[in-house]
Amino acid sequence: MGTPNTHQEIAQAIAKLREVAVISHMRPDGDAVGSVLGLGMALQALGKSVHMWIEDAVPDRFAFLEGARLVANPPEILPPGVECLICVDCGEPKRLGDIGRGLVEAAPFTINIDHHETNTLYATMNLVQGNAAACACVIMPLLDALGVTLTRPIASALYVAVNTDTGSFQFDSTTPEVMRLSARLIEAGVDVGDVNRRLYQELPLEAFQMQSEVLNNMAVDSDGLIVHYSLSLARRQDLHLRLEDTKDMVDIIRVLRGAKVALIFEELEGGLIRISLRSKDPAIRVNDIAAQFGGGGHPMAAGIRMRGALTEVRQAVLQAIRNVLHSLT
Repeated sequence: MGTPNTHQEIAQAIAKLREVAVISHMRPDGDAVGSVLGLGMALQALGKSVHMWIEDAVPDRFAFLEGARLVANPPEILPPGVECLICVDCGEPKRLGDIGRGLVEAAPFTINIDHHETNTLYATMNLVQGNAAACACVIMPLLDALGVTLTRPIASALYVAVNTDTGSFQFDSTTPEVMRLSARLIEAGVDVGDVNRRLYQELPLEAFQMQSEVLNNMAVDSDGLIVHYSLSLARRQDLHLRLEDTKDMVDIIRVLRGAKVALIFEELEGGLIRISLRSKDPAIRVNDIAAQFGGGGHPMAAGIRMRGALTEVRQAVLQAIRNVLHSLT
């Protein structure tokens, strides 16, 4: 485990580099995509040669961002000219995927920029602020320290990152500082109306079909305090769903009045179960619950990947949540 560093120390290290790679976690969300693009394009503006990698493709939802086509799958072997691998929005190397984790091990120098409080400080240098609303909020002061001028493409990428990780500015993480940062991005040219329209008002037909599936088959537990939905591998295949089509399923059910915890259980190939957890009560820290099963994340939003039968995994995780609810009564 490494030691934490300051924005200025990270800026000084980056300033000396000529060729870098920026990478984020598999199954990317808006913060992952926006952070890779925002930091990557900023470093390009400084004259550096930059590779931008994510193991899974950029979801269609974020494909409108300028530069999105530059984000590629990571290579199995680190290109010889890359002096540093910069990991963004990733609390631990395994979240980068098997190839990404191998690149971390192979890289001569690594920088870890993140906002997960469970971050393991796995890099040579680590810039981690566990209380930040989004990784982009950690990146912004770094760009200031590097002397980067915000362009519209850079600002738009970072705005998408902040917007999506704060639930369109609905979560408790939306502080005055977050709004001031967002104002700076808008001043740099972000078209707020266009970005919000593309993010929230242009859903493909598959997304509506998925919403219908979830709403018609969700279940409530513990007198309505828990709401959950399970997607079996067979049902996924019947619906012809891609991995990215299920990314925001948990947000469909988390709005149920009275529910304190929302969960989605997804059965994947190879006996792997992916669980998305959301809390609506600060007293229920879903990252602590996820940690019991080898997962992690934020107090109000976390995830787990574990092997086992869907029914058995679901029962174990639900029981862990029931135990927390019982301890609060």
